[in-house]
Amino acid sequence: MSDEAPAPPPEPCKCEAGAPRWVVTFGDMMSLLLCFFVLLLSFSTTDVIKYRELTGSLKDAFGMVRSEPETQIPAADNIVATQLEIPLSLTMLVTVRAKAVRMENSNSELEMEAGADWVRIKVDGDALFESGQYTIKPGAGSILDGVGDIINEFQGTVMIEGHTDSDAPTSVRFQNKEGYLGNYDLGSLRAISVLDYLVRRKNVDRSMLVPVSFGDSKPRETNDLPEGRARNRRVEFEFRASAQAFNPELGETIRPGDQ
Repeated sequence: MSDEAPAPPPEPCKCEAGAPRWVVTFGDMMSLLLCFFVLLLSFSTTDVIKYRELTGSLKDAFGMVRSEPETQIPAADNIVATQLEIPLSLTMLVTVRAKAVRMENSNSELEMEAGADWVRIKVDGDALFESGQYTIKPGAGSILDGVGDIINEFQGTVMIEGHTDSDAPTSVRFQNKEGYLGNYDLGSLRAISVLDYLVRRKNVDRSMLVPVSFGDSKPRETNDLPEGRARNRRVEFEFRASAQAFNPELGETIRPGDQ
């Protein structure tokens, strides 16, 4: 028998149960990286032209080409710019509306209304003309100068509308006419006077301006009261976008204001 002492039994393993602690940290890091690359992929867009150029280069180099994807999700950030050409006049209407709002806030004799393809500035007639007259008052220049500045920055058609109340004009010029004809005549002369001021004083392109008279045919309020007649006497400027947008993909013309 050997005199050597028997080897001691191995000590039991003291390892903790479950996965090591570093695995949890590593797993969190991998999950964050996966989310990061998924977000990068979702934000990216496919440029079809560059994709075709790349596949063409591969074909020339290796004599083969990968098949193009059958479907493509349109990029939301490019769909408006590439599919619809917005007319410049429609874009300018936004600027006209903003400036008209500022004029309305600074002058109680002006009002502004706006639609899909038009902006209308309404000026109190008594602020521009004496009763029954069509010569612009000396103090009306500040109002018309502001409107003229807006017109000079606009590309489109601007209608100058003359409106009156239902009372027949008392001026000698209109005495031999029926009441409503005298009002039409007065409204047209006022619209032309405004046009002449804008062309001479503000150098506005007169081909943009269309003077027209509605006489007393479009009252805003009743003509039975002095307050209503005062509101009916007015000059209105309508800025209208006359351009059209063409969609080459759909092959149709989209007119301003189409829903």
